[in-house]
Amino acid sequence: MTLQELVHKAASCYMDRVAVCFDECNNQLPVYYTYKTVVDAASELSNFLLLHCDFQGIREIGLYCQPGIDLPSWILGNLNLFMKHY
Repeated sequence: MTLQELVHKAASCYMDRVAVCFDECNNQLPVYYTYKTVVDAASELSNFLLLHCDFQGIREIGLYCQPGIDLPSWILGNLNLFMKHY
């Protein structure tokens, strides 16, 4: 089973439970995302890339981002992209 399949399986069972927690260690409360939020953000990214990018057989996508609560969604979105595109 792939990572994205595992996440989708967990999301189908625990949609409203916490999937990701990010603590910037800046004396503020950590930020939490539910499985639904993570999966929705990942789908939004992969759909955007499919609509606006011409991959022409390219199978690698660079991911350049700051650490944060969205990082798992971006990784999952890129993985979803290849399942949808190839």
